[in-house]
Amino acid sequence: MTDKELLRKRFAGATGSYDSEAVAQKAIAGNLALMAAVTVPAAFRDRIMEIGCGTGLLTRAMTADFVPDVLYLNDICPEFGRLFEDIGYVELIPGDAEQVPFPDGLGMIVSSSALQWFDDLEGFFGKCRTSLRDGGYLVFSTFGPGNLREVTALTGKGLRYPSLARLKEMLGPGFEVMSAAEAEMSLYFRSPLEVLRHLKRTGVNGLERRSWTRGDLDLFCRSYEERFRSDAGCRLTYHPVYVAARKLPGIHSLSDTVPGRESNTLSD
Repeated sequence: MTDKELLRKRFAGATGSYDSEAVAQKAIAGNLALMAAVTVPAAFRDRIMEIGCGTGLLTRAMTADFVPDVLYLNDICPEFGRLFEDIGYVELIPGDAEQVPFPDGLGMIVSSSALQWFDDLEGFFGKCRTSLRDGGYLVFSTFGPGNLREVTALTGKGLRYPSLARLKEMLGPGFEVMSAAEAEMSLYFRSPLEVLRHLKRTGVNGLERRSWTRGDLDLFCRSYEERFRSDAGCRLTYHPVYVAARKLPGIHSLSDTVPGRESNTLSD
């Protein structure tokens, strides 16, 4: 299970450095905003909810094409809310997105570089189905199995990232995938220490409680240099995955999609 309190503290602590350091996340947010702009019809841009808004990389990237009646912004760090006081149509819903209630009748739910922290992604997709109106859109980016593979190879630690095929399975029969893509992007740093600083400044080490000894650090740096340095520098790989899916009419909850499971709703 993800330590959500540790996650919140790490991201809150990285607020001051995040926007300047999060080069990959900014590019991913821009790509996701473009996917949403070309996929989601105008009729579903009125009531939007963003999951894991952070400092607003996706929020700001979307404002050129999306001016909704209301934009619900969610993040596990409530202090991020002050960053959006200039946007008049924003309503804040702070807290863990796996736990807080979502508004009903949403036209679109978006999320960039946040879902990898969730404990029950399939359950979250079901929650989105319930909150979206028929035909509404779920547009998100997360990360695939190759993400930060250099660090994982040396430390044996890292998140378990689902493949694009697995994400499509999790969306189930309640969603129709309209667009999907994945890519790899490599950042290069002067040294392995700069790699670690980058991870700290972006909060990406949100689950790492490990205390490094000097010996641990020296071994990590030597191994990184030997295995992942090129003329360009020390490589760090991001593996973003992008999905835009439409809620199929008549699907309101997980029970509607699982044969033999009784619904809790009453019918005439």
